[in-house]
Amino acid sequence: MMVAASVATTGMAEVVVDDIDGDRTDDVVAVERATGKLWMYAGTGRVEIGTGGWNGMHDLAAGDFNGDTKADLVGVEQATGKLWLYPSVGKGLASRVEIGTGGWNGMHDLTVGEFNGDGKADVVVVEEVTGKLWLYPGTGAALSSRVEIGSGGWNSMHDVVAMDLGVDGKSDVVAAETSTGKLWLYKGTGTGLASRVEIGSGGWNSMRDLAGGDFFGTEEDDLVGVEAASGRLYVYAGKATGLEARNQIGTADW
Repeated sequence: MMVAASVATTGMAEVVVDDIDGDRTDDVVAVERATGKLWMYAGTGRVEIGTGGWNGMHDLAAGDFNGDTKADLVGVEQATGKLWLYPSVGKGLASRVEIGTGGWNGMHDLTVGEFNGDGKADVVVVEEVTGKLWLYPGTGAALSSRVEIGSGGWNSMHDVVAMDLGVDGKSDVVAAETSTGKLWLYKGTGTGLASRVEIGSGGWNSMRDLAGGDFFGTEEDDLVGVEAASGRLYVYAGKATGLEARNQIGTADW
């Protein structure tokens, strides 16, 4: 079984970027490995939004599922394989709601975006046994039947991320290729994905917990990730054709 959290016991894991509190500025959410607490970094300080127990979750991702302009959190419960939705209430999370029954432990690299242009958050995830990439369209409160948008071969990728680099209102997929360390962009078409384009040369195997979001208030989404060796958090500003040079936004505690 592939899960997003590393075997390390210190620092942060399951990094998520989205506007959790609804102030139109993206926040960073992550699990503290040592305590299992869930923290939100909004501005200069962090706020605890989930008490201990989050080490039992994996593949955390965020998106506005209920249309209230605040990004909600989804994650897979490792013990049961269920997919849970945690609606945002601004500076915290409401009681969770199950939106996917057991079996999600057989999936990995879950990400959330707006793939079909209907204004509702969708889930995209890799099926481990087949290596296929599946889209589960969101209905506002649940997920509808899945649609294949990527044939076998996605087990060779890691850190699959939904982000919009084309400013067309449809999410694209960015993912790192394990064998080469290259970063690839798959443009979203509304019904699937276009042929991939390389936007980052070798070296991306040294990064973990990649996540997409808007840090600079531009039309393009940006990419954040943790450098595994140093534990530092970096942001790569997005542009229509790829990514800008990175800037450090988090110290070695990550």
